[in-house]
Amino acid sequence: MSADSISVVPDEASRGYYGPDGQPQFFQDPAMDRFAAALVKMAQEFWVVAERLDALERVALQKGLVTKAELHALVDDATVSAEREVALGDFIQRTLGSLREP
Repeated sequence: MSADSISVVPDEASRGYYGPDGQPQFFQDPAMDRFAAALVKMAQEFWVVAERLDALERVALQKGLVTKAELHALVDDATVSAEREVALGDFIQRTLGSLREP
């Protein structure tokens, strides 16, 4: 059996939910499927970051390593802001990059 003859579509799946490439297709326009995928990726990324940030802030506050005022002061730091801009560009590529796919 060649790799070309293997279907990625589950046997029990309705054939209307898969495009000609075997990938799930929920909208008539494939761009909408890519957009939906980007939104799901963004939600996943956001939640991971929110959980990790919450954990770090709790540990830092419990250990007396930082105060809430000091955490908020970092928002106005120019160096931190520049580093965050670079990270934002990477984030946008990871989460919205699929919208550029054909």
